[in-house]
Amino acid sequence: MTPTERKTKIAKLREQHEDYFQTIGDINAVYIPKMAYRPSGKDELYVSFFPSELQKNGDIYTEFVSIEYDSEDPLRTLYFHKHNPHWKEEYELVTSNSGFERHLIPVSELTIVKDLNTKSSKKETEKENPFFLPDPDDINDTTKVLQRIATALESIAKSINK
Repeated sequence: MTPTERKTKIAKLREQHEDYFQTIGDINAVYIPKMAYRPSGKDELYVSFFPSELQKNGDIYTEFVSIEYDSEDPLRTLYFHKHNPHWKEEYELVTSNSGFERHLIPVSELTIVKDLNTKSSKKETEKENPFFLPDPDDINDTTKVLQRIATALESIAKSINK
């Protein structure tokens, strides 16, 4: 598969989740679909990310796909990986037969955000709950805080006007 074909397939997969990204006010959310697999000698499923993907120092959204970037989940479940600033030390580094290095992240560390059967999250976090207002002291980017507050106020207004 050429890089252009891969980008096209990823863009098509992302379309399913665009409404969610807009709802949470993160239209530039990092979305990287990955294969979930059980590495040799391991008992649970993992996804692997290249160091360059984790170096972006941000949260990552993913869903499970095949090597050809075809969805492997009929529910198109969207998962959330909260950025871990200690990823270099905490996630095992593996090298493929072709020499590419990746870090293994257990699927159990991913949060299920939504799937085609749910309108809301299964596990509430700040990304999924429009009424959640983060402590501004915990967030470095004032713009993000204001966007979240605006989203919460819009949701409240819609609830009141029903």
